[in-house]
Amino acid sequence: RKLTGLDIDETDFDTTKGVSTVKSFEDMGLREALLRGAYAYGFEKPSAIQQRALVPLLKGRDVIAQAQSGTGKSSMIALVACQLSDPGSREPQVLVLSPTR
Repeated sequence: RKLTGLDIDETDFDTTKGVSTVKSFEDMGLREALLRGAYAYGFEKPSAIQQRALVPLLKGRDVIAQAQSGTGKSSMIALVACQLSDPGSREPQVLVLSPTR
């Protein structure tokens, strides 16, 4: 989905040295089915937090990703969980812990 009110090109970000931005979902190495699903739900391109954190998460790195509400953090975690899961397995593969407000 297109985030409104945020101009990514004119925003400053603190990013760990060595972490690069990946500007498209295709360049992240996601499964074709996940790409189709993301586009079907209206996501056009990764948000700023997704551009920086999704690939390191896929590589198994520990990531602290802080961003405003509505910037795509939860969908990023869902994409990573789906990408790293084996669709043919019937065993639990992902545990998501989320604080309540």
